[in-house]
Formats: sequence, structure tokens, C-alpha cells
Amino acid sequence: MRPGATPSAAGGEDAAAGEAPAGGAHVDYRAVFAVLTAPKVVLSPDLVVLDANESFLTSVGRPAEAVLGRHFVDAFPVGPDGAEAVSVVVASLRRVVRTARLEMVGPHRYDVPERSGAWAERWWITTNVPVVDAGGRVAYLVHRAEDVTDVVVAGRLATGADAPPAVPPEHGVIEHAMAVSSTIGRFAAAFERERAAAIHLQASLLTPPPDVPGLTIAVRYRHAAPETNVGGDWYDAFAAPDGATVVVVGDVTGHDTAAAARMGQLRGTLRAVTYTHDAAPGAALDLTDATATGLGLGVTATAVVARVDAAAPDGSRRLTWSSAGHPPAVLVRGDGSARLLAGRPGMLLGYGTGAPRPQHTDVLHPGDVLLLYTDGLVERRGESLRATLAGLPDRVAALGAHAPDELLDAALAAFIPGGTDDDVALLAVRVDPAGEAPGTASAGSAAVPTDGAGKA
Repeated sequence: MRPGATPSAAGGEDAAAGEAPAGGAHVDYRAVFAVLTAPKVVLSPDLVVLDANESFLTSVGRPAEAVLGRHFVDAFPVGPDGAEAVSVVVASLRRVVRTARLEMVGPHRYDVPERSGAWAERWWITTNVPVVDAGGRVAYLVHRAEDVTDVVVAGRLATGADAPPAVPPEHGVIEHAMAVSSTIGRFAAAFERERAAAIHLQASLLTPPPDVPGLTIAVRYRHAAPETNVGGDWYDAFAAPDGATVVVVGDVTGHDTAAAARMGQLRGTLRAVTYTHDAAPGAALDLTDATATGLGLGVTATAVVARVDAAAPDGSRRLTWSSAGHPPAVLVRGDGSARLLAGRPGMLLGYGTGAPRPQHTDVLHPGDVLLLYTDGLVERRGESLRATLAGLPDRVAALGAHAPDELLDAALAAFIPGGTDDDVALLAVRVDPAGEAPGTASAGSAAVPTDGAGKA
């Protein structure tokens, strides 16, 4: 669904917000949904019924006012043999919400009430399809039920099993059921191919950070669980012409192969203009925005760019950063305290107004660690992001890890122990204490962590 569109009861968009197809004619998706012959239900992520088409209401013998606004489990009558099917379907729906991945379940038995009050045997194959928003999160579910009773009963009759009388199915019914299964199988296979391609593309773009004397840099990338929402999160680190070190973390809108490709374009653009112009962070974001807009890349993203200057005589380093709508970085001091790098962010990339993005400065001392991350680390459905960010420094400080590798691994384990429905990119850079070789404090970590990241 397009960002900002208002969902109608049918799971489409309001006429004012819907996009006109080729030729400019308006399509009434509410009317289309209502007359579809296959039973369909539109659900919210918490499984509340938002709409059900006429075919579904007829099949379960209930009016719309009896099901709309109710939880899926409570909205439809369950016969004596239907409890197991309901639990299977609900479990599938919850997995789809968590993974944004289509699932087909069945055949399973779910009887429907007749006018006489008796229950008529019915067998179904159900398909649960996620509808994701611009951020890749599940906004709606479409639950589709295919009646395959004739096929199941015919199979029992063919094998001599004891079965209630049934009219032998026409060949067309069997062929139709097989076609439905084949189509879903092809869709799932194509989805897997696209996911694998996106993961490969993203891995090829996320290069290891450089070796910088006096600094230790570690990076991590964690796919969305279970690696279905591959998207546009990225990290980068490189040396500027004047000897400073530039570190970047960003997040392109979307979760698919196209988002990964746009991420590659934007990452390359930002790196090129920053290096070529030896640009400060704010100017780097402004130049990247202007270049991407001028080339028609059509990309929207958040990003933070930080520049760590060469060491002063006392070992400290000047830190300069600028944000394009990105969550604030965390600065962990050598004494274990932590705070957010406060500072007004600029406009997201892709929405530049021409005004320069704000730029801020601080000082990194030996032992200090700068932590950059994407929103998948901290953003959770139903929780206030403002409150989460306010408590973030204390949570990071409580990890008690100052070596970048240890800090990133501890953050992933503490913040998303079971995975998340969004991908996460992390980068940590530490100013090494005097006399300590780069990376010494990170000894014991794999040079190339299993989640696909690297370290200096």
C-alpha cells in the first residue's frame, strides 16, 4: 500500500487517494473486492477483521456486521471439528505478520453451518498474504480460502475410505485446485529467488572498513528475521583525502531487491562526492541529495555522516557529524558513561529543500566509542520511539563493552535476541588508548562475523 493512503474497508485505498491505472480510469477496488469469487478477509496485524467479501460471508453464514471489528478467532463460528484448523491458521497468520512472508496452509477441515443448524463438512486450502507499507512492515493481511472439499472427498472415495456421500468432482475442480497450488508454489519460489538475490547484492555492497592507525572500527549487518525483508540499510567507512576517517550509516526506504539496488546507488554517490570534494558531513549529505535528485535516482533515505579527524597531540580527535533524519548516534565515554549525540537533524535524503543540513561537533578522547545504528535496532511496533531513544544511552552503557566488536555483538544480543522484522546496520568506531595496537581490544572476534560484517 502506498505510504499515506487511507485504507478502505476492503483493504484498498479511498477513491481520493487511489492511483488511477493506465488510461486515467478510476477503479473502485472496494467493488472489485466485494465480488471476488474466492472467499477473502482483510485483517489488521493484530488479526482484527477489517473486511470480508461477500463470498466469505456466505460461506460462513454470517453478516458483515457480525464479523467486522472482531478478532479473527471470535468472528466466525467454529464447528466440532474446526478448532485444530483455527489454531493452524492463526499460527500461520502470526508468522506472516512477523516475517512478511506469504504462507499457504492446508488442506484442513473447517465445517460451515447449514440453515438446519447442522454442520456441513468443508475442506480448505488457505493462503495468508502480507501487505507491507513503505517501511517494509506488515500493514494488512489478506486471508484467502479455497474450498477443496470435492477434491478431498473424491480422494477418500478413490481409496475406498469410509466417507460421507459426495458428488464426484468434475475434472475442472481438480485442475483448478492444482492450478491454485501451482501458482502459489511458483510465487513462493520467485519470492525466494528475489530474497536470495537481494541478500547477495547487499553483501557485495557492504565492504569491510579500512585499517586506520589509532582507530578500531567494527561493523555488523543483521537481516530481518528470518531474512525475508532484505532492504536498504547500509554502513560505510573510508579515509578522506586529508587523513580524516568518514563513517556512515543509512537506511533507504523499502525492503526488496529494488531497495538494495537503490542503497548501492546512494551509498556510492555519498562516498564519491564526500571523497572528491573532501566535504564536511553536512555538505556531503547536501551534495549527495542534489546529485541523486539530478540523476533521477528517486530514492528516499535517512543517513548520518560522521568525520573523525586525525589525532591531536593529546590523542583526542575532533568529531563532526550531520544527520539526514537519522536516529541519533550514541557516544560511549572511556569511563563507561553514554549519551546521545544531540543535535538538530536535517531533512531526509530525497526531500531536500535546498537549505544546508545542520552540522555539529564534539571531541572523542582515547577509549571513547561512537555507535551508529539504523532504526531496526530500536524501533518496535506499539512502543514510543522517543521513549526508547531516551533510555538508549543507559542500555548501551549497561552492556559494559568498550571494544567495538564486543559492543556490537552485545547490542544485537540485548536489543534483538530473537531477531526483528527490520534489518539492522551497526557501526562502532573507537579511539584506541595510547600504546594499544589497533584492534587489540577486539581479539577473539571473528574477522568476518557470521552475520556478514567485518572489522578493521
